[in-house]
Amino acid sequence: MNCPKCRIEPMRLETYEGIKIDRCPACKGMFLDRGELEGMIAKKMGNTADTLFFSVTSDQMDEMIALCPRCNLEMTAMKGPEEVRVDVCQSCGGAFLDQGELATLQLYSP
Repeated sequence: MNCPKCRIEPMRLETYEGIKIDRCPACKGMFLDRGELEGMIAKKMGNTADTLFFSVTSDQMDEMIALCPRCNLEMTAMKGPEEVRVDVCQSCGGAFLDQGELATLQLYSP
């Protein structure tokens, strides 16, 4: 599957404590299937799988429309804590986070 935002690179599979995510090697964004975002936050994996570093690329990607790599449908931008924009597929429940967003969400989660 190709990246939902930059659509250039095939995503690469990575595993963190049993949770499999798909990461774009170009823009460093990540796609998580339904429930994986909550699992990563609950296991406090945000800073392990991501970094608080935001690059010029991640800032540019933030405003781009994401297409779900599973359903090929436009994803809905949802605002989280600190105005973090998470793109969510209303069909399959998958989520796409740009580089730095998972770590930021983890920082503001109880």
